Amino acid sequence: MFARRNSLTLGLIWLVLLIVGVFWYVKDTRRLEAAYREEKQAREELERSQNEIRRLTDVETLHEELKQKWLNEPKVILAADEPSFTLSYLNWIMSTNSLIIDFDFTLNGKREDKKHTEFTYTLNGEASYQDLHKLVWYLTYGPILYQIYDLNMRRQGADTDLLRFTMRLRGFTVTSQSDSLDDLHELRKPLTAKLGAHSDIFAPRIKPRPKVVVKAKPKPKLPPKRPGEIDVEKAKIRAITGNSVFISEGGSGLVELKVGDPVYLGKLVRIDLKNSRAIFRITKFGRSHEITLGIDQRN
Repeated sequence: MFARRNSLTLGLIWLVLLIVGVFWYVKDTRRLEAAYREEKQAREELERSQNEIRRLTDVETLHEELKQKWLNEPKVILAADEPSFTLSYLNWIMSTNSLIIDFDFTLNGKREDKKHTEFTYTLNGEASYQDLHKLVWYLTYGPILYQIYDLNMRRQGADTDLLRFTMRLRGFTVTSQSDSLDDLHELRKPLTAKLGAHSDIFAPRIKPRPKVVVKAKPKPKLPPKRPGEIDVEKAKIRAITGNSVFISEGGSGLVELKVGDPVYLGKLVRIDLKNSRAIFRITKFGRSHEITLGIDQRN
């Protein structure tokens, strides 16, 4: 009897353990499958990222090669009518790149050589730092040979972003017709991309914090006195009776007041005949207080 009961008990225990084991096995298997799927998805995303990185690297390498090729491209000297060509070329750079520069153009000198002729110019004018920086950049990296051998800049004033500048420039021309770029209209923009903004060397590195101006609130004003009103803060009581007081302000005559009669900013509220005094209630700026006056004195 006992042996059968023990066997049934052990059987039930084993059955419970088996059910729990199967449950945990199925649960862990599902977790493991989900982990495998996440790992597979992560590997695919990593592979896509690596491919994108390789593609961008190839693009950057090609861009750098083209940039270096463009920067190292030899300059040309045109068989042009100087100095009118240089002035036209400067205006073309400014109009093509939307530069706002106001300047005076002066021919300083001319020096002839066997193969070329050298002209020196001076540009005096004003412009923003960014526009002047772009003009220098395009003259330096443009296809035509120019040499900037002097450039002075100074801030026009504290309240403006304009600079006064003086630039000395060398231009060249040859007597024989050049092979290419012999016409200003055939020139193209040096770069199709926009030249990025450059840090203004004249701008302060630490800008002062704006001052917060707090306007003072206007002081509230008391209403004007009405004709005949007594300002008890400046008045004196001359006499007191059982139901009235006689009061004067400054050099004015006596005024008789009874309980409840108005005064400036208040009224008479009580007469204390025993102590020979009168009590007034005054309201100023929304707050009330009492003023007690005795005969020929203020308490």
